[in-house]
Parts: sequence; structure tokens; C-alpha cells
Amino acid sequence: CHPPGATTATATAALAAARSWHQSLANRSAQMLLKSVHRLARPSLLVAAGTFAGEAALRGLSQPASVCESAAAPQLTMIYFPVRALAEPARMILEFGGVAYEDASPQQAYGVPWKDAKDKTPFGQLPLLLVDGKELAQAGAIIRYCAALVPALVPAEPLEVARCDMIFEAARELDAVNPIVNVFRGEAFDAKKAAFFDSFPAKLARLARQLRESEGPFSCGAAPRWCDFMLYHNLDNARLLEPAALDAYPEVRTFMAAVEATPRVAEFLQARPKPVDIGTKPMLEPNVPGIRVKK
Repeated sequence: CHPPGATTATATAALAAARSWHQSLANRSAQMLLKSVHRLARPSLLVAAGTFAGEAALRGLSQPASVCESAAAPQLTMIYFPVRALAEPARMILEFGGVAYEDASPQQAYGVPWKDAKDKTPFGQLPLLLVDGKELAQAGAIIRYCAALVPALVPAEPLEVARCDMIFEAARELDAVNPIVNVFRGEAFDAKKAAFFDSFPAKLARLARQLRESEGPFSCGAAPRWCDFMLYHNLDNARLLEPAALDAYPEVRTFMAAVEATPRVAEFLQARPKPVDIGTKPMLEPNVPGIRVKK
């Protein structure tokens, strides 16, 4: 699955980089450490172990390690509307780490329509992540929590941690693309789309420079970090609106192809519902909140 306009050479190079990274993960020491510390059920030790394992995993695990490989793995339910928006990066992180979760609509989660469930939530907003029945609100908090469950996506060095946050915050400056893809129609859609793409080229140029300086293919170097999934999501939504939107920057096309070739994430991207009738009657096909909807 490569973006429109990507050259064969770009896609091939990205795929080779992703495969090289994946095949190099052979040592399970970080995974064993995480399992041992998780059994102690001491959060401070778990955070420290996760920080160590985030770097160690990139050097040695045969699969992306997740804290949830412990017997004490949390039960996760992502509550959201059937849209491709703010829950998507968290889902990609969980898929990358092989972390089990379920998708649910507000009706499924609360047994009543959203207008009646809204006041039952912490801030009257979705997405919402249930963690062993406890509510976690706000998309950024949900994404960071999910990243903490997949230490391979979390840098160890303080500066790299900050850089990952920097890319995440820069990517969120494109959040306005979400309602354009999923909500607006007719004249409102045309106006919002025009306003978004008025500022998009300058923002994309800055993001492309960051990717170029990272020596990629990902935003923080040769291996994916949790911020990459936020960046991918918003750029992918921009590409839904304008298929050639990313074509001017080879490093951006390489980044997109590398994310799309990442183990587990590749399968998720192929299986997830597709946005249709954008700008006229936007919805997902099939019109469900995610691929792991509760039965």
C-alpha cells in the first residue's frame, strides 16, 4: 500500500528499510526485563524498565515488545464514533505492539445514544479509552498511554523523548483535517478544505525538513516512534482530500511508505474501514468504529 505519486524506487527503499529494521530485532532481553518488572506491579520500576526496553527493543527484539505480554495485561476498549480521526494513532500504536483491545461505539459502551451518554464521560468528548473499566479521556493522553504499553516506540534519552513530543505536537497542528474528512459537507466542506490547504504547504515543508534531518525513514531516525503514527494519520487524511498533496517531498513519501510497510500496522491499514463520499455524505465503509468492534 503506497501513497499516490510515490515512485517505485521510493516505496522499495522504504520497504527495505522497514524490513531491515524488523529483521534486526533478535535479542529478547528487554522483553524479559519488562515481564519480570511487571510481575512486581510497581509502577516506578515499570516506567524505568519501559524506558530501558524502548531502546533495547530496537536493538534486539524479534517482535515489538509490549508491556501487555504480561499476565496482568490491561483490558482496553476504545470508544469512538465511526470516523477516521483522533483514535487512529492510538489504534496504530496498539496494533504495532500486538496489544489486545476492542473498539466500541458510544451506544455499545453506554447502552444509550451519544447525546445521552455525553454527560457520563469526563469531558463530554470522544475518543475515550477504558482501561480495566477506568476512563481515560483526551486523545493526546490516550496516545501517550498506549505508547507506554509498547516500549519499543518510546525513546530512552531525554532529548529524544522531547523530540518525539515535538513531532507529535507539530503533527497535531494538522488536526483540522479530521472534521474536513469526516464531518463537513457542501459549501462548508469547500471553505474548510480551502482554509486547511492554504496553510498546509508551509507546515508540510517544515515537517519534510525534520524527516530529512532525521535521516529517516521515520521522524526520529531508522526506527518508528509513537509520534510517527500521529504524523502519518494527519498526512494520510490530507492525502485523502488531495491525492497529490505530499508529492513534492520524497522524504515524506518515503516516510508514508515506511509506516505502511511496518509489521502489523500494514495489515491494520489494509483492513480498516475506508472513508467514502467525503464532502457530500461522509462515512466509513463499513460504517463501524474500528476493525475490532465488540461482538
